Amino acid sequence: MTDSQGETTQRGSRTYDAVLRLYPAAYRRRHGAEIAATLADVLDGAGRAGALREAAAVAGHALRMRTGLGSSRPAGRLLAGSLPYIVAVAASASGALLAVWPLTALPWDGERTYTPVAYLPWLVVLGCALAGRWPWARIAAAVAAISAGVSVPAAYWSGGASGLSQNLPTLVGLALAAAAVLAAPPDLPPVDHRSRRTAALTALALGVPMVVGSVTVFEVPAGGPELTASARPDPMFLFAMFAPLVLAFPAAVGLARFRYGAFLAVALGATSFSLLWFPYPFAFPYGMGGHMAWTGTMTAAAALVIRLGLRLRLAWRRRQTS
Repeated sequence: MTDSQGETTQRGSRTYDAVLRLYPAAYRRRHGAEIAATLADVLDGAGRAGALREAAAVAGHALRMRTGLGSSRPAGRLLAGSLPYIVAVAASASGALLAVWPLTALPWDGERTYTPVAYLPWLVVLGCALAGRWPWARIAAAVAAISAGVSVPAAYWSGGASGLSQNLPTLVGLALAAAAVLAAPPDLPPVDHRSRRTAALTALALGVPMVVGSVTVFEVPAGGPELTASARPDPMFLFAMFAPLVLAFPAAVGLARFRYGAFLAVALGATSFSLLWFPYPFAFPYGMGGHMAWTGTMTAAAALVIRLGLRLRLAWRRRQTS
């Protein structure tokens, strides 16, 4: 072995030792030797790119084990089941922002500093998810996370502090969505027919009205009863209006089937209903507090009704079989 090969092996060993330390101590004691042997085989048989890919995959598995997001844990299965909605919501918002970006700014549009760098990858994520190519969807999500980070200084450069403040919440939300896609267990990919249908229907139900509304121009009063100016809805205003409505029924069904769904539904309903009367301690975008509070209240009520129906159906089936 040459000196350069020895240095490469030593450097790789240090990298894999650091990766192994990411696992919880108990898991490392039980499976550390097996993981170390697998990594050693990869180091010997793969090139540098292959070794880095394997190290990244093992590091991701270690972090999922440490955070409880593995496929054997309830949190991991819940996150995996939420992926069709996460991808559809992020892609719908990105599509509307992309539709608005090349249009000529109107007087009431405000700071138009949308950057397509942050939004294009989500259309790729959605396309790969609908095609059942989940490994490629995860790669596109990684690109989306990097693009969101790059877009923060780009928004400040193109629009100053006001441009950054307008775009930062959206960029943070897209980065969190990308992190959720990457953190979900890769051995539970949403590639079955039901998951792909859910993603497609959610994207259509949210994306179509957002895109159409975002490019529609209408007249608004401007300084007097006879003075008007052209304007169009802010895509994120439409998102805040349509997203709670589109996600209300899936959220109600999910709460109804969850083990502690009744408790969570009551908590959601009480919190949402209280916000109808005491909204002031909380800041909602675009003054949508009342709309979101009503949606949360109705979602909680629907979850309790669905849960009661499921319990009655289960009791009836048990009576039929006894």
